[in-house]
Amino acid sequence: MAKRDYWSRKPIMATGADIMMIYGQNCAGKSYQVKEECIEAALRGERFFYLRRMVTEVNQTKAALYFDDMPIAKMTGGEWDGITAYQGMFFFYRINEKGEKEKSEYIGAYDSVYNWQKIKSVAWVNFHVIDFEEFISAGVYLDDEPTKLMRCITAIFRDHKGKVFMLGNTISRVVPYFQEWTPNVPKQKQGTIELYHMKDEAGEGNEITIAVEYGGHIKGTGPMFFGQASKSIVAGEWDVTDRPKLPKDYIDYEMIYELALEYQTFAFVLQLLIDPEEGTRLLYVYPRTKKQRKIDRLITDKFSDDIMTTRYFKDNRAEQYMVDCIANNKVCYSDNLTGNDFTNVVELLNL
Repeated sequence: MAKRDYWSRKPIMATGADIMMIYGQNCAGKSYQVKEECIEAALRGERFFYLRRMVTEVNQTKAALYFDDMPIAKMTGGEWDGITAYQGMFFFYRINEKGEKEKSEYIGAYDSVYNWQKIKSVAWVNFHVIDFEEFISAGVYLDDEPTKLMRCITAIFRDHKGKVFMLGNTISRVVPYFQEWTPNVPKQKQGTIELYHMKDEAGEGNEITIAVEYGGHIKGTGPMFFGQASKSIVAGEWDVTDRPKLPKDYIDYEMIYELALEYQTFAFVLQLLIDPEEGTRLLYVYPRTKKQRKIDRLITDKFSDDIMTTRYFKDNRAEQYMVDCIANNKVCYSDNLTGNDFTNVVELLNL
């Protein structure tokens, strides 16, 4: 079997960034590298914090299993056998001559962003590393999640700076963190690291540096991936399902209504088309660019006092036809990536 390559944390750490967002293919070694950083921090006498989004993702059993693939005995010179979890805290442990488990002082903690208020109310002493796993979701995010995560970070690093690692896989480009902090990410090239600099909103003059790495393709990743999803899982490309295209040429349809839809950095044009020969309706979606003509009717998650701008579809016949097309899978796209992004936006906006 060919030797596998793995992702390394060294290049992104060399940027000196405070927050490091790493996303790419599955099984590339991202989690292993960050767990190694957590353990090395513990061996220096510092503590780490393991974060997930939801409470159900980080219970005691799952937290205890998180470090099972790490060579703890080797990393600790034989002093400890492994890492265990209990009541929100991590400990080194070893099995003594009597077969009993002996634990160290606590070396880290675990919780969820959902519990940000609980995290905010605790004094976290000597914490220097945060490991936030699966920050990219294929489904639901918490309401105003980036703000909740920042509340967690500022509580854990209350009087000093630390290192925050955010790990994700390329399952969706529609991510609130990209909109809030790193708007160029959906256009970032694979195998690159980009830096963003943000001012401290508290007005104290501090600057936060965010490094974003879109991991390059790692060869030799697992033999059990196949089909369309393997492009995301193995190659680290954005997860793109094959989406329906127009059955006929665009000029063969009549456009009877259109509107624009915007969410985060994503913008689409939605056109209700009718086939004059068959009398059938379908919805056609393509990317909206700044160079295109202005469209008065707009659906967006942003505030606007314009009467032509709303959060949801209006209750008129044309827009209800659009709703019906979405509900009954009568939507065609200009390309697969647009279809993937639009589908995720519709789900997040609950349209």
